[in-house]
Amino acid sequence: WGTADIEDFWFYKVEFAAGDSPSDSDWAYLGEGREPVSDDLLLVWDVSGLPAGSYTLRLTVVDRTGNYPQPCDLQVMIE
Repeated sequence: WGTADIEDFWFYKVEFAAGDSPSDSDWAYLGEGREPVSDDLLLVWDVSGLPAGSYTLRLTVVDRTGNYPQPCDLQVMIE
């Protein structure tokens, strides 16, 4: 659940990486949305093939000029 809605919204994308402090090259694409979302489901993440451990999810929301605010990172633990 979350919110992906900024002025002049274009799209949002969700990525993930292993660990708590991934480098720029570690991110893997999970999906995107072309409609703004407010306090609702952004994406379903199937973790069944991933090993247990710490992961970071990243939400990036992009406006129609290609600009985006600081991405939102969230650390999660898969057991």
